[in-house]
Amino acid sequence: MPYTHTFLGAADAIEEEDQIVEFRLLFEGLVRPTGNKGHPGDTHAIRKVFHPQLRHLWESRPSLRQLAEHWSLKLPEAIPTGYSSIDEKLRISYGFKAMGNNWDRAGFNCIPLVARDLDATCSLDMLLLRPGPQMTRHILSQGDIDGQLKTIMDALRIPDSVQETANATPEADETPFFCLLEDDRLVSEVHVTTDELLSLPGKPDVDPNDAHVVIRVRVGHRHHRTFDNYLGQ
Repeated sequence: MPYTHTFLGAADAIEEEDQIVEFRLLFEGLVRPTGNKGHPGDTHAIRKVFHPQLRHLWESRPSLRQLAEHWSLKLPEAIPTGYSSIDEKLRISYGFKAMGNNWDRAGFNCIPLVARDLDATCSLDMLLLRPGPQMTRHILSQGDIDGQLKTIMDALRIPDSVQETANATPEADETPFFCLLEDDRLVSEVHVTTDELLSLPGKPDVDPNDAHVVIRVRVGHRHHRTFDNYLGQ
């Protein structure tokens, strides 16, 4: 039987009229519980899987493209003012550069979608499939599931130090580096449903810490209409 639980976060709940963007992030593979020592290399590996999904989101959603163009004004370089698609792409690339400079962390020019400077907050609805029906029942009493949830939450936010990336450096397509959260205190709630993972594509025999994760993300503005106006919806 599936088991569900909702964790309330530090941010205010998102009202329906305040919602801006909704999408889903996917991950399947190793999700080791975060213990006393942690597994920063594993956590960053998950972060790297979320990066191209979030990059596509920024490049495809008109409101986020407009936000990137707005940030291009923060650079001293001459910004194209024309209306061609080439000018727009240049402004967006300048905007990504400015945002990456603003959230330069652990050697990565990060771009969080949910950040204080963007006046944004979010809620998460997570489906966590993992091996073993006995592991789906008690998310609060099963320390390993709580640990897996913490690993996923850490992977959703920008790293604070090189220790959190296991001293990794950006690959060719990781500048800028897209993340969901600047800070997990900007999350209003996390709703988690756990159930049994039977197998993974191409891997019929799953490992104990394998998981399939689907995260529904709802992003809203922290203060009425501020973020909406900023994005110019």
